[in-house]
Amino acid sequence: MTTEDKKAKMLGKINEIKSNIETFISDVNVNDIKKSFKGMMKEAQKDFNKLVDQDLSVMKKKLQKEKDDVEKKAQKFLNDHKKEIHSLQVKLEKLVKKTAQVQNSSKKKTVKKAKKSIKKA
Repeated sequence: MTTEDKKAKMLGKINEIKSNIETFISDVNVNDIKKSFKGMMKEAQKDFNKLVDQDLSVMKKKLQKEKDDVEKKAQKFLNDHKKEIHSLQVKLEKLVKKTAQVQNSSKKKTVKKAKKSIKKA
């Protein structure tokens, strides 16, 4: 085979492929392909939205549960510290009363001593 025979054979194959493509394109309606593609895209979008909605609801439930847990822990923490602060306040009030009584009694003793020393003088 000469190169011209090879070229002719190659051109023949190219023309055959070209005619096959043209036949395929003429057989296939582009509008049908577009409609089919749009349908597939809508279906895929529905499936995707469905999955996202499911994941969203699961995440909402998890976040709500975590929020409730944190609120319970915070409330327990506050209640415990309120009790502790109340007991400290009661102790402080008792201490203040005792201190006031001690100061009053020491003032009375000082006043009595002062009166006795004035009487002696």
